[in-house]
Amino acid sequence: MQIRRAFVFAATALMPTAVLGHHSPAPYDSTREVVFEGTVTELEWKNPHVLMTIETRAEGGSLVLQEIEASALSQVRTWGLLREVIAPGQSVVIRAWPNRSGPRARALGIDVRANDGRVYALNLQAAGSFRPSGVAPATGLSGRWVPTAESWNQALNWAGSDHPYTEAGRAARAESVRVRSVRGTSAGACEPRPPLNLMLLPDLRTIEVSEAAIVVSFDSEGVQQRRIVHMDGVAHPAGLALSLLGHSIGRWEGETLVIDTVGIAPHLTGGFAVPSTASTHLIERLSLTADRRQLQYTFTVEDPAHLTSPISYTATWDHRPDLEPSIEGCDPDNARRSLILQ
Repeated sequence: MQIRRAFVFAATALMPTAVLGHHSPAPYDSTREVVFEGTVTELEWKNPHVLMTIETRAEGGSLVLQEIEASALSQVRTWGLLREVIAPGQSVVIRAWPNRSGPRARALGIDVRANDGRVYALNLQAAGSFRPSGVAPATGLSGRWVPTAESWNQALNWAGSDHPYTEAGRAARAESVRVRSVRGTSAGACEPRPPLNLMLLPDLRTIEVSEAAIVVSFDSEGVQQRRIVHMDGVAHPAGLALSLLGHSIGRWEGETLVIDTVGIAPHLTGGFAVPSTASTHLIERLSLTADRRQLQYTFTVEDPAHLTSPISYTATWDHRPDLEPSIEGCDPDNARRSLILQ
């Protein structure tokens, strides 16, 4: 088996803004593609990264071990990848982006072709065109949902574009990109996330609707979080203490749920495109599409400290009743190993 190398036209515009994940993809060269054919020898089926090692042949013919990094378990399973597909002993063909450190360093998987000929996405960029078979009509907002990888990729592109920043906001944005682009940073690994990261990441979330509250439970790369939207008609309390998720109240406009959130603690990615501040005000709208198989999620961020006018983005969530909540937590050791570039 030979390692085949080819130059491809990759969507490199996404890479600089991908710092909203828990570490920078900068060590990988997304302008080149390598293909590894071999047998899986080791597998870490974990969050926040699936890591595997395959035995393959180098260009000179000698057997070598090659490490491959993939996205979080909580994400790859929504794309249909099963543990047994890449279990030790399985023969695979993996497309990947090579490491800038050299040919034997860990590569970032794009997709994997299994023994049955099926191809499964291994990272969020590659999963943008993935269309799950388990999408089904919903009767309302209650149920299990997964934002599309395409929406996440487009959100990263949107976050990296120019927005109506104040001078302070532009400086804060530049600093957040600098901090999170540092090679090997562990910022965000196995840590709870602010509202917009939670709502956009293509992980499973479950919505429970009642008269008193709407509860959204997340499995975000193995970190379990819950957002509570108070539906009792009471306004935000005075003297509200700042918190990571803030305080949310909701109302119905027909079949559309409108969520109003304040009290979000300052956070590096709390406003998604810009760090959040104590004055961040988040408005979210969730409504079913005409075929009721998807949910349209739109957010608007207002923050006079960092923005001269509001900014908005719309994402799409698939209704996924075929999925069950994961029991796999975020493994700090796995997170640290995924940051060690050999």
